[in-house]
Amino acid sequence: MGIYCLTFDRPLGRMDRHRLETMLDRFETTRLFSTAWLIESTNPIEFLRSRLTRAFGSKTDFFITRLSEPWCADGIGPVSQWLNDPQRHW
Repeated sequence: MGIYCLTFDRPLGRMDRHRLETMLDRFETTRLFSTAWLIESTNPIEFLRSRLTRAFGSKTDFFITRLSEPWCADGIGPVSQWLNDPQRHW
């Protein structure tokens, strides 16, 4: 089980956003910023990369990394609550 931080380089068009959101709907996620998401998954990062490559196609570059503690943030409100939910304290 892990929390992964996904970020990509530009806002998406309607079709690309739909493809991304369809892929993200398969996981527990929360939107961090307009081009950044947190994804909870039991899958390895390589699996997520292959799914994201299909969702984004070749038009969008992205970066994904596993989040580890300690982490810190400021001003992200609901995302902090999502991260601090007891179900995410493995």
